[in-house]
Formats: sequence, C-alpha cells, structure tokens
Amino acid sequence: MMAVTFRHLAEADIPLMVAMETAAWGPLGASEETIRRRLLLGHVMIVAMVENAIAGAICFVETSQDPRQTENFPRTFATYCSLARSEPARSLYVYNLGVRPEFRGTDMARRLLSQLIDHGREVGVRWLVGDGRCPSYAGAQDDFPDKVRPDPAFRQIIDDWHRTGVMPSVKSITKDPLLRFYRRVLHCEFLHLAPNFLPEDLSSGGFRVIFAVDLD
Repeated sequence: MMAVTFRHLAEADIPLMVAMETAAWGPLGASEETIRRRLLLGHVMIVAMVENAIAGAICFVETSQDPRQTENFPRTFATYCSLARSEPARSLYVYNLGVRPEFRGTDMARRLLSQLIDHGREVGVRWLVGDGRCPSYAGAQDDFPDKVRPDPAFRQIIDDWHRTGVMPSVKSITKDPLLRFYRRVLHCEFLHLAPNFLPEDLSSGGFRVIFAVDLD
C-alpha cells in the first residue's frame, strides 16, 4: 500500500505542483505564476505527497459568498479561481481537484475530498462548492490526460438546460461520469449551469455544472 502524506503546499513544493498540474490537466494546468498569485490571495492548496512527488491536490478559497445566490456567483473560471479570501467564511469554493494519471483508479481523489471536508468543518463553513466538468459533452480532448467518450444524449441534456433554463433530473445530469462521481461521493446538490465558464475546456463545451455540499 502506498504511503501518502497530506499537507498544505509549501514554497518548496511549487515546482512539484506545476508538474502535477501539467500531468493532470495538460494545457489547462496552472503555471507557477498562477499558483503563486493564488497563494497570495489566501487560497488553500492541500497536496498528497507520494515519495518526492505530488500525486494530487485540492485547491480552494474560503469565501463569504453564498453559492445559492446565483446572480452573484462568478461568471467565469478566471474569476472563480481568482477570488481573494473573505470573511466570514461561509463557503469553500473549490476550483481544482487534480490527480496524476498514474494515481487515477485509486482512492486518491476521495482522500483529497475528505481533506477538504475536514478543513471545511474546522473553519466552520456551511458550503463546499465545486465547478463540475462535464467531458461527456464533447469527449476528452486529444491532449487531455483523461479519456471520456462523447455522449450525444448528454450533450442534448446540457444544451436543453442552457436553452430553457430548466434543470434536468439528477439521473440525466449524472450520465456524465465526473458529475456522477461527485454526486455519489459527496451527495452534492446541483445548483446551476454555467455557460462559457471555461471556453478552453472544449470537452465540456465550456460549460460547468455548479454543485454544493451542505455541511450543516
């Protein structure tokens, strides 16, 4: 069984974090400059160390925002992942759950989510909030580490949601494997669809499905 140590990202870990970002996210991975800027904004980055490498990480910011107030929710990923820490902390806005490809299929992502939940309870927030990718919309990009096939039926579900504003059933939303994972592991509630949230993520059609976990 592999030995995993969880800790907050340290200055000396930043090059290792950049390597993990590239391995996990390909061209969408954060640069050293971006990581440093987020840390200056008060973000928390919990990393999973296996020997001398970062096997995975979960990154978030404590915020006074209420995710149910859709009109105030960040409209783009650039804004979402660049919020400054604010008080009182009501929510943890999670913008990165990254795992190296060689550690996928293990319990690494679940263990990182457990670290997130522990942090949320420690600081007393009510909400854990995520921007769920939905790669079944168009299928994983050729240069993207994860391999998800396109699902035309799921794409129609998302397009209809965007066109009508009517949220589909949980069963329909969880046709996508990543959204199904979050629902199964976190028992999360899907809040709203965010179009053009990250246009560079072609596999998700630029969409994100915003979800939340109520810790109360």
